[in-house]
Amino acid sequence: MQVSVKEKALTSNDDPLEIIAWKSVAETYKAVYSYIMSDLRQYGLTPPQYTVLRLIGVSRSKRLTMSEIGKEMTVTFANITTIVDNLEKLKYVRRQRDLEDRRLVKVQLTNSGSKLFKKIFKSHRLEIAKLMKVLDENELQSLIEHTKSIKKNTSLLASRGSDKKP
Repeated sequence: MQVSVKEKALTSNDDPLEIIAWKSVAETYKAVYSYIMSDLRQYGLTPPQYTVLRLIGVSRSKRLTMSEIGKEMTVTFANITTIVDNLEKLKYVRRQRDLEDRRLVKVQLTNSGSKLFKKIFKSHRLEIAKLMKVLDENELQSLIEHTKSIKKNTSLLASRGSDKKP
């Protein structure tokens, strides 16, 4: 198997296997994100904007609070506000005060947002499936288990954040 110049630059003979694996995950993420971005760009959306549409579109109530959206996303609350602001400008979502608790603001899809979500949802899932077709069922299960282990370890290490060495 021939290694590209870029791959050689990312690794060295001195790198431990954990670093090589990490670099591989990071490069894979960049490639996948770029591919997904190009898929969503045709609809004028960024991946985080689509994620907000998807979260609301698949929710039971079809309305979510900003904190409910935030729990599912990997961005800061300030970023969620910006994402929702931009979706509101595009007329895909609207904010509405909760009738039972006026302190809560719920975000829901507009008619055009709902139509766009329905249009994108199936085709976007097919694009993701195309990316993952390179792995068989056992490899996919293994990937899921491995990424869960890394995520669990990350949470454990983060919860011990004060124990970090300078």
